[in-house]
Amino acid sequence: MLREIRLQSLAYLGFTSIHEIDRMTLSEYYLRLEAYRLRKLDREEEIATQAWFNQTVQNTTGGKHPKPKFKKFSEFFDRASLEKNIRDSFSDDYTNPYQKPSKEERGKVFITRYREFMKLKSEGKIDPDAWKKDTERGD
Repeated sequence: MLREIRLQSLAYLGFTSIHEIDRMTLSEYYLRLEAYRLRKLDREEEIATQAWFNQTVQNTTGGKHPKPKFKKFSEFFDRASLEKNIRDSFSDDYTNPYQKPSKEERGKVFITRYREFMKLKSEGKIDPDAWKKDTERGD
């Protein structure tokens, strides 16, 4: 494993000294490796974007009324799932910022917040007319 860490540090992470690599902690190594893979993913996305534009112009289906083979860029290059794979391989607590919560999840969050609001309101900790007071003062 040490040989692999040294090799990848020299090849991909920009290190030139074995002594620098040996001073690096294992968690720092994994963080640098994850950052490298995300930078690589950015580069792949740039290349895929260029390919997308090329295929949009050239690669069509249908003879008389040609249509693009891929309707959305995400069908051609799914960055969200690729990034999720990278992040999942390094940590357990990663949540995908590109993924929207489902209607069910949004409903559960709404109900939870509503119940909390009603509880605080009944305890007198929330003034439901506070917004009116702010407009009266000119805030």
